[in-house]
Amino acid sequence: MLHRFTDNTVGANTYLVWDDETKEGFILDLAVPPQTVRAYAEERGIQVKYLILSHGHYDHAYFAADYPALFPGVPLYCHEKETMILSDPQANVSALIGAPTVYPMPDKTLADGDTVTLGNAVWRVIHTPGHTPGCICLYNEAEKRMLTGDTLFADGGFGRFDFKYGDKSILGHSLHRLFEMDGEISIYPGHGRASTLRDEHRTLYYFEYR
Repeated sequence: MLHRFTDNTVGANTYLVWDDETKEGFILDLAVPPQTVRAYAEERGIQVKYLILSHGHYDHAYFAADYPALFPGVPLYCHEKETMILSDPQANVSALIGAPTVYPMPDKTLADGDTVTLGNAVWRVIHTPGHTPGCICLYNEAEKRMLTGDTLFADGGFGRFDFKYGDKSILGHSLHRLFEMDGEISIYPGHGRASTLRDEHRTLYYFEYR
């Protein structure tokens, strides 16, 4: 199960994901106030076990410093290469909006192929660099669902590669990797609506491969 929250503050999506049987859950991207997510989780008896960042840009980590107070003891995860994004206001883009910020460091880092388990539900980490060096997607094979962060959006979109440490060629290869997977996989992006890999395949037209 999952629920999407979107706050007008930064316009990014926050997802609460949980196993309906055990009620264990994680929160992906901390773009909405923690009070909003906590209220929803408490109403449904969901126990949040992990806080996860798909990447370290300001719009996805905006409330990262506020979450520990309402989710005490819940560890923060992100890819190991995102630590240099979180700690660099130029790289996390907060300096570009006039509010240079250093965001909290993760309690644990993730790598390609790692898994996040919620009861019987398993979400696999897929490292998809390009938008940032440590962008990740989370994929549940049993449910054919993928949380794509800013790697892939609906309506032919993808994350910008012109910010610090972005790379068009690397992003193209990451997208190519995703589109080799089952087209029926539903995607839940870091901005905007849900879609499927098949419906977004035209995204590859923007990229060339060597």
